Amino acid sequence: MRITIVGLGKIGISLGLALREATPQAQRIGHDPNPWRAREALRRQAVDRIDGSLPGACEGSDLILLALPLADMERTLRAIAPILAEGTLVLDTAELKAPVLAWARHHLPPTVPFIGGHPILRPDVGEEPGPDLFRDALFCLTPPAQAPAWAVEAAAGLAHRIGARPFFIDPVEHDGWMAALEQLPSLLSAALLSVWSAAPARREMPQAIGSRFARMTADLPDAPSGRLAAMANRESLLYWLDRLLEALGRLREALTDVENEAALEDFFRSADRIREAWLKSRHESLQALPIPADPPGLLETMLKLRSLRPSRKQ
Repeated sequence: MRITIVGLGKIGISLGLALREATPQAQRIGHDPNPWRAREALRRQAVDRIDGSLPGACEGSDLILLALPLADMERTLRAIAPILAEGTLVLDTAELKAPVLAWARHHLPPTVPFIGGHPILRPDVGEEPGPDLFRDALFCLTPPAQAPAWAVEAAAGLAHRIGARPFFIDPVEHDGWMAALEQLPSLLSAALLSVWSAAPARREMPQAIGSRFARMTADLPDAPSGRLAAMANRESLLYWLDRLLEALGRLREALTDVENEAALEDFFRSADRIREAWLKSRHESLQALPIPADPPGLLETMLKLRSLRPSRKQ
């Protein structure tokens, strides 16, 4: 079995490490245009070897995982389309699904099934890649209507193998939620940095930046992907941006009303209750998700691979 991982950042390296444990007999090929990331993936043993050629890395593979920024997705699909064999399964991990599905439909031949995927990691996950990164993650899957059943089941089984919970969702609905939960925080992070950059004393006290500010501004997308994602999901993002502005307006009113200190306390108390309820609900919802059936030989038959099942002797 041959698996190619295109994009060797945090997600790509973690996929390689998780697959190393879940599919020890598989050959894992890595590709990344950044030589440092490629060397790091090899050093961590996330891949068995690196191929500097994108077509060379993908040709002959049974499964191709695209762990790429949104801005790199369409040209990658266009580049690999001519060399993909019939029945090669392609799965991506981009934060938006509707535009990626449209690109895949346009560029990939109908004999190559494509399944849209997006792992939503645990709230407490760190910045370091690792084989357990996907443990208890929600792995959203948005298969197109024409995707064969074996490809859909194989994608769900693969998500389960790396420790995630497969979750099927309509791509438009997925992107609407991502506007609130992924893109809006990124916009807020960029806005915070813009506010800080205009502060007269910022050059005098760069050491004053603490962990909270650093955490809030750490997960910015690259500029091309951020622009592309915002424009592709503009209507949903504008809706949630308006809701954020309304909330900031209420916060400003609470700060302005010096005679009503309880309003500000209620603002924070409400936020704390909402966060606690969200964390509890997330755990309960994940536990309620069905686990895909995994009878002996399921993925081997579907993907026509030697085996995706770790040896029982190990």
